[in-house]
Amino acid sequence: MEVVKICLVFALAIAIASAALNHTLFEDENDLVDFGRLIVDLVGKTKPGHCYAFVTDPIYRVTLTDTLFKEIGGHPRFVVEIPEDEDTLRPGKQVRCMLEEIRKIGCGAYVVLIANGIQMERFLRYGDKTRILDTRAKFIILYDYRLFVPELHYLWKRIVNVVFVRTLTVENSHKRSHFELSTVPFPLPLKGVFVSKRLDFWHNGKFRYGRKLFSDKTASLDGQTMRVVVLEHTPAIFRTTLNETSGERRQRIKYSGLEVELLKAVAQAMRFEMSLYETEDAGTEKWGTIMEDDNSTGLLGDMNEGRADFALADLHYTLYHLQIMDLSIPYNTECLTFLTPEALTDNSWTTLILPFTGGMWAGVLVSLFSIGTVFYALSRLMMYIRHEKIYRRDLELVAKRKKVKSAKRVRFGNLKFLAVKIMITNKMKTSKISKLRTRINHVIKRKPVEKDTLDLSKLKMLKMVPFKRQALPWRDPLPPRDIFDTFSGCIIYTYSMLLLVSLPRLPKGWPLRLLTGWYWIYCILLVVAYRASLTAILSKPVARLTIDKLKDLAESPIRCGAWGEQNRLFFQTAQDKPSMIIGGKLEHTPDPDAAVERVVRGNFAYYDNVYSLKHLRSTRKSEKARQTLHIMEECAVHMPISIGLEKNSPLKPKVDKYVRALVETGLTKKWLADAIEAFQSNVELPPQEATMDLQKLTAAFIGLALGYGISLLAFGVEKLYWKCVIERDPAYDKYLTGTCHRRVIRR
Repeated sequence: MEVVKICLVFALAIAIASAALNHTLFEDENDLVDFGRLIVDLVGKTKPGHCYAFVTDPIYRVTLTDTLFKEIGGHPRFVVEIPEDEDTLRPGKQVRCMLEEIRKIGCGAYVVLIANGIQMERFLRYGDKTRILDTRAKFIILYDYRLFVPELHYLWKRIVNVVFVRTLTVENSHKRSHFELSTVPFPLPLKGVFVSKRLDFWHNGKFRYGRKLFSDKTASLDGQTMRVVVLEHTPAIFRTTLNETSGERRQRIKYSGLEVELLKAVAQAMRFEMSLYETEDAGTEKWGTIMEDDNSTGLLGDMNEGRADFALADLHYTLYHLQIMDLSIPYNTECLTFLTPEALTDNSWTTLILPFTGGMWAGVLVSLFSIGTVFYALSRLMMYIRHEKIYRRDLELVAKRKKVKSAKRVRFGNLKFLAVKIMITNKMKTSKISKLRTRINHVIKRKPVEKDTLDLSKLKMLKMVPFKRQALPWRDPLPPRDIFDTFSGCIIYTYSMLLLVSLPRLPKGWPLRLLTGWYWIYCILLVVAYRASLTAILSKPVARLTIDKLKDLAESPIRCGAWGEQNRLFFQTAQDKPSMIIGGKLEHTPDPDAAVERVVRGNFAYYDNVYSLKHLRSTRKSEKARQTLHIMEECAVHMPISIGLEKNSPLKPKVDKYVRALVETGLTKKWLADAIEAFQSNVELPPQEATMDLQKLTAAFIGLALGYGISLLAFGVEKLYWKCVIERDPAYDKYLTGTCHRRVIRR
């Protein structure tokens, strides 16, 4: 900005100095006196817009006098002096910054007075290429034949509001110069030799005809033919091949669509004819690419080289296109999104578990086992109270029976002593005593005593062994077992109540009955919620697995594709992270049909406008393919769409005017509806609701199969355990079915 200010101050200083100091020089230079007066008159007839821009060299700097600046009045003016050795195709920094400031402010009148024709044509080429000159402004330029060579004809298709000042040599003119004022013959085409259109003559401060110098040449193009390059793309352009049978059998191509109708209306208002054509490489290159070596292809190549006046190809209003051509004001805004694969979730096998979430199912299972444990604990507590607290302790009963046994033992010991005494006095035989001793030792489980070591004194310790089993502590007979006395029974019955299966009988004891009642209420609420949710699931359409957000697409492993390098750069230069990730995996896709086939296979996503994606989906013949193609709901961008014009085209202001009028009247919406009418009905319809089929009952059969499978597996494991463990046990007795007696051997 500081450099611009310095340039402005420098230019104004030059202008003031040239006006004040060179005024006398101007009066002395008789050759430039008339020319200076002509410039003053031409500037007076020119509307400057925001300001005037004077571009001169040292030779014509003297024409910038105070008379000229008085004629300008209060309008701002910029003065740019081009040095004699300046390369105007690559100007220096000072000249460039001045021209940029002039362009930024928007000066509507340029007075270019450069004596060197080569410098002049290079300056105009530089201004056209970089757009540093407003080619739609009014120009006053010195006439030079080097400006009208065929290589520069494209300039005069863009700079049409121009007046060429040419000095004429007339005899007997009394040293007064004659000047011819001419302009370009727009809208007539330039072919071969450039022939300018004469406007007027100036001599001695007067115009001969007094004609208007700067008329609106774009108001009517007088039926001229404009070349329009087109590219088939929905909804802008549709290509139809017609067979003509009259005379020779040949094919005729007809173009239709939104942009064709739009340009027809503009052509009717501006009075020109359209010549629609496609490039030779339209089938492969599509829009085409721009190379650094000017080896451009496709539609963009034709526009870059100036072979077409208009371009109809659903062009995005982007900086990339603006560097190649001019764009009209947007007539529509399209949603650019992705065509993604869609998967129908066949989760019928999970229907039984879908009504509740994972946390809900976890709570149900925890409550099932916890309530079963509570039932079992409460049942055991009641059993303890009933059978351990009411009756007397077994120890008291044992103590009472011990007293009775001690009295009987005293009487039994006296009898045993008398018997032994009688046996000794009667001198029993040794053999009988030995047999008796052996029998007594066997009863009392002592080692046999040798015959010769008989100790009769030990017979006193002999005790009579009772022949009946020792009495166990007495217990009251247990009452009949209740339904909640075992843990397995508690789990089974609580599970049956959860399935609304009634109990075989009510439990005994009011605590268990109250707990059973509250648990019944819990089961009823749970089952009602489950049934309602299951009914809603069965009546709901099949859920879809779709990608509807850029974030989801960025996180998915599928690749993305779009036409052209500019689309990839658009995503890579985006500010959000999902778009940057998509840009990293976006690839150039020249064939839309091949891209759609990849989308059908489920490993690709194709980027285009929503109308084109609907058209591609409607053209699929397979019903499965149409069902698996889903258009993402979120738009990557709402892109403005425009009509392309030749770079620096003088027609742009008028085209913008008529396009704006067509948009405001609603005709563009009408033409858009007509263009997409054929495939607009091809929308994604959800499956019919509230329909039951065998597929939705898959979960019931799967649950039944799982039950049978687990039962058979448990049965097999039990049989295997019986064969491999029980039957191989040494204590197994096959005659006692279902039991396994173990012998206890004591040493």
